[in-house]
Amino acid sequence: MLPTRITNELLKSGRFTHARPKIITFDAYNTLYCIKKPVMEQYCIVGSKYGIKANPEELTQRFPEVFNNIRRKYPLYGKHSDITAEQWWEYLIRDMFRPLDLPNKMVEEILLRFEGNGAYTVYSDVRELLETIKKKYPDVCLGIISNTDPIVIKLLENLELKKYFEGNIYLSYDLELKKPDAKLFYHAVSDMLKRNFNQNQGASLEEVKPFVWHIGDEEKTDLGGALQAGINGVLVDRLNSFGYFDETFSELASSKKDLSEDELSLRKVLNHSQPALQASDAVTDIIKIDGRRYVAANFKSLEALLF
Repeated sequence: MLPTRITNELLKSGRFTHARPKIITFDAYNTLYCIKKPVMEQYCIVGSKYGIKANPEELTQRFPEVFNNIRRKYPLYGKHSDITAEQWWEYLIRDMFRPLDLPNKMVEEILLRFEGNGAYTVYSDVRELLETIKKKYPDVCLGIISNTDPIVIKLLENLELKKYFEGNIYLSYDLELKKPDAKLFYHAVSDMLKRNFNQNQGASLEEVKPFVWHIGDEEKTDLGGALQAGINGVLVDRLNSFGYFDETFSELASSKKDLSEDELSLRKVLNHSQPALQASDAVTDIIKIDGRRYVAANFKSLEALLF
């Protein structure tokens, strides 16, 4: 089956129907929020205050190797390596600048910067959709499923996002499961069912699956994970990184390749708010891959799809 384009007019006409969501889970980074400037540029801005001179482009080229090395040396953000998540990120920052010896104050400032508004911004259409759901669809339960460490809880609070997901935040660090593993999705949905729905309704995991949607920015972990778990999935691809908004779907289907681990790592440190918003704002269509998988360019079209 080839992907098909669903126009915004069709979505709003009411002629395109599907199961209305009861549970919606989101990825966090690059889905709900993103960096204001490329990560290594921000590292260098802080470094310059302490007399540390480095080239952001050179650091960016080194990032996949450094990132992969530290993940191998201290898996799961150091959870079983007698280091905290904060120390894990400190080791990464120091390794990025080697052989330079960084002042402790510089590392502390970078860590603090990446705990909130200094480094990150929330996509404007994200906050609009979350507010709309809370006001117009209060029966819909919202959660987060993210392959990350507990620092994200502090970040979500500082970005004023945590209030939308209170109690429904599921991290790979805590559960020792990672997307796209279906067990992570099963755990999150089952827990949300147990804590947020009237038990007299008697809804089981299998019964609720058609009404569960997961939204994220990575094809393999988010869209693929939702597929494995048997729930609906939406890939939010603001920059058309995965090519679904290309005109020739037949070529896409025959030649499409997954992004490599290094390419995915670089997306994490390069994607930032301004180009993403500029590229995605004008796209109103949705791409339907099949009956349970969709691709959206922004949260405005996502709202039209879900509701």
